Amino acid sequence: MMATKVPGFFALDLLDNRFPALHGMRVIAILSVIAYHVTWIFMAEQGIALDPAFFTQALAIFFGMDLFFILSGFLIGSILLRSIATTGAQHIKRFYLRRIFRTFPSYYLVLTVLVLAFGLTANQRHHLVWEYVYGTNFMPLDRGQTVMFWGWSLALEEQFYLTVPILFLVLRRLRTVQARLGLVSVLWLAGLVVRLVIFYRGAPWNDMELYGKVYFRTHTRFDLLVAGIMLAIVHQRWGKDIAEWLKAPFHRVLLALPALACFWFLLRSTADLPEHAQIIRMFLWGTVTSIMYFGLVPLALYTDGWVVRALSMPVFRRLATLGYGVYLVHIPIIDHIMVPAGRAAQARHWSMLLVWPAALTTTFLLSLAVAYVLHVLVEKPSLRIRDRFAAP
Repeated sequence: MMATKVPGFFALDLLDNRFPALHGMRVIAILSVIAYHVTWIFMAEQGIALDPAFFTQALAIFFGMDLFFILSGFLIGSILLRSIATTGAQHIKRFYLRRIFRTFPSYYLVLTVLVLAFGLTANQRHHLVWEYVYGTNFMPLDRGQTVMFWGWSLALEEQFYLTVPILFLVLRRLRTVQARLGLVSVLWLAGLVVRLVIFYRGAPWNDMELYGKVYFRTHTRFDLLVAGIMLAIVHQRWGKDIAEWLKAPFHRVLLALPALACFWFLLRSTADLPEHAQIIRMFLWGTVTSIMYFGLVPLALYTDGWVVRALSMPVFRRLATLGYGVYLVHIPIIDHIMVPAGRAAQARHWSMLLVWPAALTTTFLLSLAVAYVLHVLVEKPSLRIRDRFAAP
């Protein structure tokens, strides 16, 4: 029996490669999130001039984070479904331990460094305890209110992970896959219902108030993670059948067209939506994106065209392995490196057609470098400890 090769100190502890094309999708998601934040911070916060039409359209691509939620739900759902027949309490304990050692160390290190490195406002000090208990998405996310305001999505996921094993214990008691899929579908629709109830009870809204009340909260955005679980259930039961069905080009078109229609609708609605049509946002912030990715993710899972082969390239697995660290550190890099550079470029009258993509690329590369250090010094040791305490 051959011994398992232990990665060297500087090697990446790569993500599981069961679904290789999803690594490429993760990288696209992180790039879209960085692009959104570069655009918003440059023009909306710092006044670094961008073309107004470009600014509006760039911010229309807000759904990279939704892809993260869908993929998280799918991957976590797949893990839990594979062991749905195991002893409940034992499996839940192992699930929580694995999540804690995977996500907590880097998050707490980055948050603590930011707290110690930069002066805090009175409001930031007041809200800091909520950031340390993953409650950021229920706090005001203005700059002067929270230290790591982009941690809202991490808080949302951790809150969801706190409850999802209980959901799977319920699913375990249902005898048929149709019953399980029915329950999860009801939960998915409940996300839209919650958003609509909040919208009608609080109307009239201005855009920023509605955004703050609905976009970041777990009880208004959980449907994306549930959609990922729905995909996991479908994959477990009908994955081989879907792969066979999608061998026909016409069937691939049938799946792709609704997803592309959703993509077009998201771009147009977000860019042009007037305030009197705000209710549409209740559908855009979860329902439409879920439907879109419910079409696109199976195409990545079950087909083998050139796009899927490109998304499955080994480089994307390496980049995706560092994706969590990239997300943790990209905002400070924008704030303290890219913004001064952008202001200097603006003072020299450099074209933003060159400055913006340069800022995006540099942010990504610098974030990768810091994420690699985090991976080697924090994540890998944490994963070794995890393997001891949460082994199968």
